[in-house]
Amino acid sequence: MIVIAALFTAVGQLLWKLSSGHININLILGCLLYGFGAIFMIIAFKFERVSLLHPFLSLGYVISIILGFLLLSEEISIPKLLGTLLIIIGVILVGGKNE
Repeated sequence: MIVIAALFTAVGQLLWKLSSGHININLILGCLLYGFGAIFMIIAFKFERVSLLHPFLSLGYVISIILGFLLLSEEISIPKLLGTLLIIIGVILVGGKNE
């Protein structure tokens, strides 16, 4: 559920970018998705520890980088790629259940 929240917030922010700061369908859909992401976070936090779930929200950065590359033709530099890999490793190490 928390990964869906990260996905919704990342896609919502992408739609904000695509709206170019104007009130249009992209902006409205972006706000809705971002809001749904927040609702999913609230529900997920109700059922699990924050210390376990919160690291998964950083996957939103990974999703944003992928969306920027695929949809906005943004470059992924070596430092950005390494940082993205560190985020993924961090999520696995910190957010993975060890109990």
